[in-house]
Amino acid sequence: MEKIEDSGKVWIKGSSSPTHAVRVGNKIFATGKSEEQAIECWLDQNMLCVDLNNSREEIRIAKKFPLNTEPGLSGTLFNGFTQTKHADVLIVSSDSEQVEEKMVSGDFYKEGKYNSRSYM
Repeated sequence: MEKIEDSGKVWIKGSSSPTHAVRVGNKIFATGKSEEQAIECWLDQNMLCVDLNNSREEIRIAKKFPLNTEPGLSGTLFNGFTQTKHADVLIVSSDSEQVEEKMVSGDFYKEGKYNSRSYM
C-alpha cells in the first residue's frame, strides 16, 4: 500500500522560489501550498488528498491528485526532505489537468459546516 513517505520543498526549473511537495512512492507531488497556509495530506484509495487552509484569509482549498498522474515538471529537491536522497526529480504539478480542486471561502468557511475529508 502506498503512503506519504516524505515532504519538503522542491525547486521547479524556471520558478523564482521553492515550493512544498510530498513524496508518495517514487513520485514527487507539488502541493501548491503557500507560506501562509496550513496543510494536511493523506491518501484515499488511489488519490493524494491535500487540504490547504488559510485561516487569516478564510480560504480553504482541497486538491485530489490521482496517484497515476504523470510528472510534467523538472526540478530538484531543495530542503526539508529527510527520507529522500537529494536529486534532480520529475514533479507532478498542482495545476495538472488531472488534479481536482474545490475551494471554500466567505460565509461557508465561517460557518465551518464542512471538514477536510468530506468537502472533497
